Amino acid sequence: MPGVLVDAVRVHPGQRLSLAIELTGKGIDPSNFMSHYRDMKLEGSRPYRMTVRAETAARTGEQIVSAALALYHELWLDEITVEQVAARAGVSSKTVLRRYGSRDGLLASVASQLAADVAEQRFAARVGDFHDAVNNLMVHYERNGRLALRNLVQAQRSPWIASLVDNARTEHAQWVSTIFAPFLARVDGADRELLRVQLTAVMDIAMWNVLRNELGLSPARTEQAIAGLLRGLLGEDHP
Repeated sequence: MPGVLVDAVRVHPGQRLSLAIELTGKGIDPSNFMSHYRDMKLEGSRPYRMTVRAETAARTGEQIVSAALALYHELWLDEITVEQVAARAGVSSKTVLRRYGSRDGLLASVASQLAADVAEQRFAARVGDFHDAVNNLMVHYERNGRLALRNLVQAQRSPWIASLVDNARTEHAQWVSTIFAPFLARVDGADRELLRVQLTAVMDIAMWNVLRNELGLSPARTEQAIAGLLRGLLGEDHP
């Protein structure tokens, strides 16, 4: 049978009659054989085509989200359009709408992706490691601080962004409680809660903004300033 299959695939048009006679002699219906062979070819290629299609769709989605996120950093929320996102991503507006349903659906997807990326970066800090925590915070603010400040302004006129800001505040408080847990465990009751609130305030975006933007400190000096404030709170002699 394998030999017949090779012959069936590679047969010259002038040899079709002889092949049909050979197959018939072996008790094989030539038409059924070739139909079965074509089905096997299609079945074998289908997983490959599905994989390629899925990979292409995934890349398109990444391009669209990246384009929307870039515009989100550059423009006010109400200035962003589907057409702008499509042009930046190199796709059509129909592709964007087909994938996300609407502009709001797209922006919700972008916000979800951004929140996931931020959480992954923030909570990668080592628990109880003073220097790693401060460095982690500075990396986050240098990367996303400007956008966070823009969100604070836009939250006043957008309930959706206001909800994002609230979620960010909650996550920041959770980060402080988690990463500084060994320090908080050294004090009890009301004093512990007071220390948690103080740590949260010192490492808030507002403090970074005053030092980095309003007072014009460099990233390194901003990190040193915040580290110094934390040392005062924790009573630690960290260099």
